Amino acid sequence: MYNLDSLTLKYFYEENYDFIINSVVQKIQLPSRHEIILNLRNITKAKNKKLYININPKYPHVCFVDDKTLEKRNIVIPKMPPMFCMQLRKYFNGSKIKDFKLIPYERILEFYFDYFDEIGSLTRMCLAVELMGKHSNVILYNAQNRIITGAMHNISSDKSSIREIYGGIEYIYPPKQNKLDILNTSFAGGIEFIKRNDSKLISDNFYYFSCPLTEKILSKNTDAKETFSFMQNLEAGNEKEFILSFWNSGEDINSSIDNYFSNIMFEEKISNLKASLKRALRKDINKLEQIIKNESDLKKAEKYKLYGDLLIANLYNIKDYDEEINISGYKIPLDKTISISDNAQKYYQKYKKEKTSYEYASKRINNAKTKLEYYESILFNIDNSSSFRELNEIKDEISELENPAKSTDNEKITPEKINFKGYEIYIGKNNKQNDYLISKIAHGEDLWFHVLNCPSSHVVLKTKNKEFNKEVLEFCAKLTKENSKAKNSGKTPVIMTKRKYLKKPPDTYPGYVTYRNETEIIIE
Repeated sequence: MYNLDSLTLKYFYEENYDFIINSVVQKIQLPSRHEIILNLRNITKAKNKKLYININPKYPHVCFVDDKTLEKRNIVIPKMPPMFCMQLRKYFNGSKIKDFKLIPYERILEFYFDYFDEIGSLTRMCLAVELMGKHSNVILYNAQNRIITGAMHNISSDKSSIREIYGGIEYIYPPKQNKLDILNTSFAGGIEFIKRNDSKLISDNFYYFSCPLTEKILSKNTDAKETFSFMQNLEAGNEKEFILSFWNSGEDINSSIDNYFSNIMFEEKISNLKASLKRALRKDINKLEQIIKNESDLKKAEKYKLYGDLLIANLYNIKDYDEEINISGYKIPLDKTISISDNAQKYYQKYKKEKTSYEYASKRINNAKTKLEYYESILFNIDNSSSFRELNEIKDEISELENPAKSTDNEKITPEKINFKGYEIYIGKNNKQNDYLISKIAHGEDLWFHVLNCPSSHVVLKTKNKEFNKEVLEFCAKLTKENSKAKNSGKTPVIMTKRKYLKKPPDTYPGYVTYRNETEIIIE
């Protein structure tokens, strides 16, 4: 994974300077302790854009985003804004950005604006965005006396002996690095670092060039003189296509940054949410597995009746016996102080005593098996989900397990819909979607698909009184297999029946149905 390097930030600054300068800050939001969204409007260009700032140590970056990107990043705006958000709104909201600067050689952007206090006094304020790995921060300070007003993360002397950041003290830039600016360096002065072909050595001695970026440069150029010249052109802003290829996506610098970090954040957040949902189920699953595990021990109770039956059946065939007797391959322990008949009655009494608890335990085990099957379907749905919306529906479903009185707004449930050969096909990606699909979307003559005896999505083909051919049916069956636990298996049986032949028994979990009049389709 790449960090946003100072050279890419320089390109971003140059690309977006004209829009940001003189833009008005219309709204300020802080989705989390690492994120800020500034809604900007450039009146001259008659455009609105959302500037997204992320100072998470894993992926600090800045870029313009749209609603689709925010959804991909799973950005949720809290109902109660944090204190720093209120502070920014007080000073910054409704202000015009008077100046926009990139601090040379640093990953620091500064937004300058004018603030009028209660008595009308004018103060030039600055919002400094520092994108420096674990030291990333957003700091609001008075540009005239450089006194810090507030920061996203306060840094005391306990946390850093080099640079403190908190309200009331002077804002100072990070310590300068002892490096060379390749634009101000002669070929003779820099060639020694270049010709060693060592990306770390070059990065340690030249501003703007991170190790990953330098590795890409060295892979492109083998001649030291060409590399030196290329690096100069790169810093001068003449190699935008190279920067775009370095980030491997996007038509411009902004979209490259946005796409790259959106994908990283999406994968990480999706993975974390899946792990969190699985942890929420794990405790209950362990309990159910333990109940089922005791099934074999409970079945031992049945041997008491068997021993009694064998003793009664052989009552007149047994003459001499010791503390144990072998009948039909069963070794039956006996009490020598009482008769065979009394031994049989003793076993019947043990059986009778155990019968009630056994029946209760059997019922408990059957319930546990049913519930475990349901939990396994949730686990499958978690793994099969590919969006936050689908996972949040599963989160609601798990929440309802803990609090049955809590219900979800079904209007928010939207199964995936695709079109094939003019037919509408719906795919339920979790139990709530499956339930909604069967109860609200599918009608009597529509076709329902499910993998036989295996967790899978419910797939519904809307027939609309049309004639459908084998190709359409096979496509739906393949789609069902692809959205099942058997997707990597060989031959897989997929069942198909009409919606009118489905039945949802009372008091069953979401998505559970019984079916009849089914047809089986084998999918390779």
